[in-house]
Amino acid sequence: MDERASFPSPDDVLDGDGETCATLTPLIRARIGSLRSGNVLEVRTDDPSAREGVPAWSRLTGNDLLATVNDGRRTRFYLRKK
Repeated sequence: MDERASFPSPDDVLDGDGETCATLTPLIRARIGSLRSGNVLEVRTDDPSAREGVPAWSRLTGNDLLATVNDGRRTRFYLRKK
């Protein structure tokens, strides 16, 4: 069974490799701002601090964090725009 089948299908993908949380969250805000309400943004990052920073950003902004996937050196977040 394909494990990705259980994750939401993203409407857009943000590759944030090399970004720190301080620069990643403004990038997320800008990218999710260009989506329609209900659309899903997949954020890919290699910053370990994002594992706490992105969920906190999600709670503060009201955009739903649908799933978090750790796949080795990288974390993927699926965010639904409010």
